[in-house]
Amino acid sequence: MSEIEELNWYALRIFRNKTSLVWSLAEKDGIECYTPIREVEELHNGIVHIRETRIMPSLIFMRTTPDYILRLRSLTEDNIYPYCEPRSNKPKSIPNEEMELFRFIARTASREVELIDYEPQMGDKVRITGGVFEGAEGYIRRVHGTKRFVVCIEGVAAIATTYIPRQYIEKLG
Repeated sequence: MSEIEELNWYALRIFRNKTSLVWSLAEKDGIECYTPIREVEELHNGIVHIRETRIMPSLIFMRTTPDYILRLRSLTEDNIYPYCEPRSNKPKSIPNEEMELFRFIARTASREVELIDYEPQMGDKVRITGGVFEGAEGYIRRVHGTKRFVVCIEGVAAIATTYIPRQYIEKLG
């Protein structure tokens, strides 16, 4: 990869259980990869074990170039599908700020977070003014019958947290 090319985040949907292969190929090439994970508690023989599991196993984010994604796609026999610009085959880049916020929410609330593989209808945009999500901006949406704070990566996924007290919510614009 040329040092002149600018690195951006891209979302990839992986097919046919090729996630580990794609991840290892990218790591071997020095590409930064990310997938949202959650800690799950399991009870075995009276002992609680905590393990990490992917929230959405077929989704990987990579910080790379469009050329690398296309090359990786051919190496994996088209078992990956990059999320593309509307009405185009060009991989859609994700702004760094949007990706960092998404990662922050996923990391901070790893046990209580829910990944939604669609983009909810957008409502009022809000900023969280207190608690662990202080400073985060997103939307308040009804998910499975309850109000949640939702952060979206447009056209890819949305992540919803648990309840946030009303006094920590500031409506924007």
